[in-house]
Amino acid sequence: MSGNIHTTSVLLPPNGLDQIIASFGDIYSYIQPDHSLDARWQAEALDLISLPFPLPLSWDKSQSVIKLRCHKLMGSIFTGVFSKIQSAGLQDRLTSFGGCFSFRPQRIAIDLNPETNQQGSIGNMDPAIIAIFRDAGFQWGGTWQGKSRDPMHFQFCTGY
Repeated sequence: MSGNIHTTSVLLPPNGLDQIIASFGDIYSYIQPDHSLDARWQAEALDLISLPFPLPLSWDKSQSVIKLRCHKLMGSIFTGVFSKIQSAGLQDRLTSFGGCFSFRPQRIAIDLNPETNQQGSIGNMDPAIIAIFRDAGFQWGGTWQGKSRDPMHFQFCTGY
């Protein structure tokens, strides 16, 4: 099984699918003959991290997340981003959590404030939040053009 995962101390955002797979592992090697995903992927590749502050769910604001499931290599990066957001006093500018996903099971991207940052729109994502994510190596979907513009979306990769 070719599930090798990048293990250097400084993780750089990969560019393109080949580098995503080289950095975060090959999800396709975990697809079983019945097309289901082998549970080993979650055990070997994903981690559950604690957030420094709760994020309301975008689809049910009466519920919040205090933990986030992401790729194991992304845990310290996400933790650092959310800690910087809290240290800067910006946590109230994150009004909802839309999911941590993308590339698809690798979980190296996140959607925030989706109700005011719909795909195709300019959105209203706070520039200070964008800067914190960019400083950590994330690409912001708000810079994409046309209908693919996605101001709720931050991804730890380029070229994909």
